[in-house]
Amino acid sequence: MTLPVSPPASLSFSQVNTELQLSSTTLITLNQSSVRTLAGQTTPGSQISFSQLSGKSYVIAANSGIITSGSSYTLPATSGTSVKILVLAGGGGGGGGNYRRTQAGYYVGAGGGGAGGNAYATVTVTPGQTISFSIGGAGSAGSAGYGFYNPQSTAGSAGTTTYATVSGSTVAQASSGGGGARSDNNSFSAGGSAGSASTGSALISATAGGDASDTNTSAGGIGAKGYTINTTVGTATGSILGYGSSGTTYSHGASSGSQSGTIYGAGGGGGGTNQSDEENPANAVAAAGTAGAVFIWWGY
Repeated sequence: MTLPVSPPASLSFSQVNTELQLSSTTLITLNQSSVRTLAGQTTPGSQISFSQLSGKSYVIAANSGIITSGSSYTLPATSGTSVKILVLAGGGGGGGGNYRRTQAGYYVGAGGGGAGGNAYATVTVTPGQTISFSIGGAGSAGSAGYGFYNPQSTAGSAGTTTYATVSGSTVAQASSGGGGARSDNNSFSAGGSAGSASTGSALISATAGGDASDTNTSAGGIGAKGYTINTTVGTATGSILGYGSSGTTYSHGASSGSQSGTIYGAGGGGGGTNQSDEENPANAVAAAGTAGAVFIWWGY
């Protein structure tokens, strides 16, 4: 709710109680903290009047927490009339590597998956309103190729889009990260493209997946960095979103295979290549991307 924009004489303590979600008969004073918060005058003992309450709504700074499932979120009655919405799309999967590409020698590994885009918007709402969304899924890893001469691995798949709607209109939408190219008998396997903000504005730049272009180590490309979300109430908008770590990839002589980046909307590492008499076929296996998320906050 919001108090009416009225001459001071037209406002009553009963209306203020209702805005504060109290019984209409609760005894309150203009100097108590909740009334001061409503008026935007938080210094105890300083002068306050009914005129400062005109048109105000009671807002308690808070957030939705990081949402990774479901399709809607209902705002509390204390959200106020303006909220901020952040959407993160799913990251792309890494391309599949090859185990013994030919009878001898190494060939280029696969490309890493790209990160999903991020999009942000400030939206006018009614306290208690429901915000709808669709959270983008992670792109799957490409399959590894096995065999003596010319096995065919596959590219990683793209993630999917994340968007949020208010009153039926899309207010923030981010496109997904692209999948990494498969391992091939050439000097270059491209990483997946970075997603972008198609509605709203990006808070930080999304990153592309790493290319696999080193034929000496047979390394796959790294998975693109995903995102971290700072849920601390009071955090400035510019510090809400940060980068996670990049995904790792197999290279000849390494002890482990590919892994996804962290945390939301990250790309998967591309698979590497090695001969059949060395290392482990698992090192040709790529990693999937990671899914997106939605975050809503207000009052700060």
